Amino acid sequence: MANARSAAVADVVAGLASAGTAYVRILWVYTQDWLNTADRFAPGRELFRSHRRFRLWAQTVSHGQLLLRSPRSSDHPTRIDVLFKPVSAQKVRWIYDGLVIRCPSGVEQERIQQQMPGGLRGMDDRVFALETADSLDWVVAMAVGWHEDDDAGDISRFVWLDQGRKPVVQRSLDGADGGLSHGLASSLEEVVAAVRAGHRPTDVADPQYAYLHVVMVRTSWPGQSGTVAPVGAFLTRQAADDYLTSRHPVEGAEFYVEAVPLSF
Repeated sequence: MANARSAAVADVVAGLASAGTAYVRILWVYTQDWLNTADRFAPGRELFRSHRRFRLWAQTVSHGQLLLRSPRSSDHPTRIDVLFKPVSAQKVRWIYDGLVIRCPSGVEQERIQQQMPGGLRGMDDRVFALETADSLDWVVAMAVGWHEDDDAGDISRFVWLDQGRKPVVQRSLDGADGGLSHGLASSLEEVVAAVRAGHRPTDVADPQYAYLHVVMVRTSWPGQSGTVAPVGAFLTRQAADDYLTSRHPVEGAEFYVEAVPLSF
C-alpha cells in the first residue's frame, strides 16, 4: 500500500511539473465522512468521538453552517473539522475538551425538543447530541460530517462540499460579513506602495500602467469542455506566486498568472 501511494504521489508531482504549475505539496486526508441519510442514524448511535480539544471556529449565514475545529498543534500534526449544516437550532459552547457526537436517546430527544419553541422545523431535521465531560449540548441540522487532514491553513476542506463540484477554487466559509473584514490593506499608502513595487510583464512594458496579477485556473474534466476562470487578484507578482505555491494539486486543473493593466 505504501509503495502504491508513493508511486501515485510521484505521478502527480511529475504531471504538475510537466504542466509548469507551481505545486509541490500533497494534502494527506486521514479520515473523513459525511452523514446525511436515514440509514446512518439511530437512537443512541455514536457518530463521532475524539479526545482532542475543539473550538467553535466559524458560523455562517450562508447555508446555516456551524464549524467546530481541532487545529494542528505541537501535540497533534493534523487538524479536524466537524461541520453541521444547515443548522436550524443549537446549544453549543466555545470549547470542547474531548467531543462525542451521537444520536440522542428517545428521552434525550424529547428533553431537547422541549427547549426549542415549535419543536423541529423540517422533516429532514435531525438532533445531534454533543457530549463532553460535564454537560450535553445539541445541534439540530440535516447533516454532519468531519474531515481530518494535515493542512496547516485556515480554509476548511468543506468549502468544496458547498460548491457541489470538483475542488478547484478554495475559499473561506462565507460569514455574516462576506469576508470583508479580512485581507484589506490598512491604508492608501500600502496600496500605492504595492502598485509601484509591482512586477511589469516583459512583453507589456508601458511605464504609464501599473499591473494587476490575476491567478487563473484552466480546468478540463473527462467528458466536459474545458473552462478558464479567475481565482484571485493580487497587486504584486510575489503575492500571486505565494498564492500559487500554497494551493494543493488538483487533478485536471492548471493554475497560472496573467498580468492585466490596472487603471484607477
